[in-house]
Amino acid sequence: MEIINLGAGVLLILFGLRFLRKGFARVMGGDMIEWLQGFTRTRARALMGGIAGGVVMPSSTAAALLSVQMTRRGHVTWENVLAVLLGAQLGTTVLVQVLSFDIRSFAGLFVAAGAALFLFVEAPKTRGFGQACLAFGFMLLGMGLLGDAAEAMSSDPAVSNLFMALGQLPLLFLVGAALLTLLMQSATASIALALALVASGQVNATMLLLWVLGANIGLALTVLLAGWGDLQGRRLGLANLLVKLPLAAVLVILVVSVPLAWFESLPGALPQQAAWGHTLFNLASCMAVLFAALLGRLVSVLVSPPAGNGPAGATTLDPLLLQNPPLALNAVLRETLQVFDHLHLMQEKTMLALTEGRMPVGLKTETDNRRRHILAVCDELVEFLDAIPDDSLDEDDELMKETLDDFMRELPVIVRTLGPELHDEIERLLTAHPDAVDKARPVLIDAAARMSQQMNTVARMLMRERPELGRKILERKQENSRWLIQAKRSLSGLPYSAWEVLDDFQQVNRRLSGVAYIYCRNESDVESLGA
Repeated sequence: MEIINLGAGVLLILFGLRFLRKGFARVMGGDMIEWLQGFTRTRARALMGGIAGGVVMPSSTAAALLSVQMTRRGHVTWENVLAVLLGAQLGTTVLVQVLSFDIRSFAGLFVAAGAALFLFVEAPKTRGFGQACLAFGFMLLGMGLLGDAAEAMSSDPAVSNLFMALGQLPLLFLVGAALLTLLMQSATASIALALALVASGQVNATMLLLWVLGANIGLALTVLLAGWGDLQGRRLGLANLLVKLPLAAVLVILVVSVPLAWFESLPGALPQQAAWGHTLFNLASCMAVLFAALLGRLVSVLVSPPAGNGPAGATTLDPLLLQNPPLALNAVLRETLQVFDHLHLMQEKTMLALTEGRMPVGLKTETDNRRRHILAVCDELVEFLDAIPDDSLDEDDELMKETLDDFMRELPVIVRTLGPELHDEIERLLTAHPDAVDKARPVLIDAAARMSQQMNTVARMLMRERPELGRKILERKQENSRWLIQAKRSLSGLPYSAWEVLDDFQQVNRRLSGVAYIYCRNESDVESLGA
């Protein structure tokens, strides 16, 4: 039974973290990347913005992905992107500080208050706050289960012998914590598990501090793996690892060879001391911002672009086109229109599965492959656009280049939303709520049709058939937004997976409309449409 409680506690903490992140995303309106990018004008502001973002979005992996997206536009320096990431990792330690206190008895209060706001309030921000409270309550329940199981197992001689053996093998304990964090993809969840095990009395200060350091190493590896799919992500992940790994190595040597009087002098009991160790480690890591320019150059050398004179592989772009900038721009436009075809196919195949009431075998693999192809195209187009000199373009071509650049910045979110997220949400709806499919199907299909129509209009605008379509896109954005909000209000009783689909379409609606603003030359037009 204790093993079951341990597993259930870990799952509750992981679920709570994911639910907490989505709750804060609702409170923020889903525009975290725009909000973070507003802080990146200077390195100091980027660090502060990252800290604030980490507090409200307790996921360093998510912060890393957002940071990679910011680098794609080319207007954010390496130093500032790294500052955002390090600041976000420091901000996430606030949640560990809270969890280090014994407030498990308040779990019911958080669950009750969060459930009331989440289930019975329609306002998105208030509902998101309720979702965050509910998620925090789940995390406290998980820690309670872990703590009770640890106490029950502490009297077992086998468990005592196991912890005694681990105490004699500090490096094994460190590696185990790093691997566990890599598996969970969350340092917060890993450290929360360690804090709960303190109740067993078998985890001493040395072991707990090694666990914290191992969790931070595992987090750095998680960030590296999360960004491995593109050049900028690899560079950002490697820079983060180069900051964290040497610092952790030095501290590990101190922990195993020097008395821990300095650690025991930190305020609070052992759980609070571990939380402070986690915070201080990430605070020290933030000092790397002072050397970010040097680190950026080192990482750029270690992770160089693919060999060759230009982008190759996912697209058919010829580097010789750069000798004629207008032709090069038209080539990028051609590739971008093909991306729209892939987006349509991903969405239509998933919605066809909803219509038929079953998920075809292999659709998930096909969706993932198409998503990876689109992201590879996006990376190549960004590099190709950066190589097109602005001074060789006329005013219309400069606007087109800016529009395509903006679309590439939004594309990773769009393809993730219309690809794996939409697939997983429709699959959950079909498998977990078959009785609600008939009720949800018409509104979801209608919403998908609206997104297809909006994508077609954006593609036509990019082809310059009618530049005034920019205003039409913005008008349709407002119309779609009102329709989606009304659909959610009128269809009460839908399962959460159906609501997630509507939320995703709302985000795609907002992202698609961003490329139209440059065509609305009259500022009053933009303001009247809610720019």
